[in-house]
Amino acid sequence: MVTNESVPERCGMPPEELAALAVTDANSNGSQVWRLGDQLRGGHQSGAWRLESDRQVAVLKLAAPNWVQQILRAEQAVAKVRAAGYPTPAWLATGKINGTGYQIQEFVQGKEVGVINVAEAGELIKVLELQAGLDPDPGRCWSDYLAGQLTTGLDALRADVARTGAPGYDLIAACNQLLATTDPDARFPRTDMVHGDFRYSNVLLDHGTVSGVIDIEALGSGTRVNDYATLLDHTDIEPDALELLIEAAIEVAGPAALRACFALVAMDLVRFIHNNSPAPDHRPATNRIAALTDRVKTLDKLSRTQ
Repeated sequence: MVTNESVPERCGMPPEELAALAVTDANSNGSQVWRLGDQLRGGHQSGAWRLESDRQVAVLKLAAPNWVQQILRAEQAVAKVRAAGYPTPAWLATGKINGTGYQIQEFVQGKEVGVINVAEAGELIKVLELQAGLDPDPGRCWSDYLAGQLTTGLDALRADVARTGAPGYDLIAACNQLLATTDPDARFPRTDMVHGDFRYSNVLLDHGTVSGVIDIEALGSGTRVNDYATLLDHTDIEPDALELLIEAAIEVAGPAALRACFALVAMDLVRFIHNNSPAPDHRPATNRIAALTDRVKTLDKLSRTQ
């Protein structure tokens, strides 16, 4: 699902000034003296800057006021999954300044995944399977969120997607096919780690292997099928790799769980795209919705043969 994190509110200050304040706060409370570097490119929902100290390079991330408590809460969960061998950068500091949260994490070399081929799909599956049984934050359970979306939240989700017009109605019809085999009262597994935004742009590869999984602030417990479903909304997946990922996801909790998760992921992503599409030109959003609808239909077909 698209997380609730968003671009930090200005709080009466430009983001660069907020970043400088965060560095000052971290320096006054930590053992390293950080120097603020350039803002990093990429990302849609938060600000990130390069940091340097005499010891290492790091990344500063700012978060919106409504995401501060989750940033502070996630710190322990991140430490727990890292101790279990999960390849996410260590968090070096967290804090709050002017109502905005921040965290500083290790810098990791690597490039985001582009076109997912069979080899890359295998690497991604290895990482996702590391999440089995980690259960980093039982009090923040993504399975509860999924269950709520399938019951009380589904009508509102469909209504938001319908605002996109004909492309949205096509997607809703395709998602309804996925959900037709889902028991709304079904219980999803609860004891895996869930990243919460396991998209291609949040997985870094270095020489063909995963060097780091980033933007992990939304992590919690639940079923890793949720992360498989999020990854499967990536546009550029080669056909053999797509089948491999779907097979691996079905092995986790069965086809019905994957079908339900992907229907929710697809509609939630369209809601986000539509809300953030520059008006009046919605053509990029329309094209993305059409691609998602095709992916929903493909997953529908492939998951029925498993």
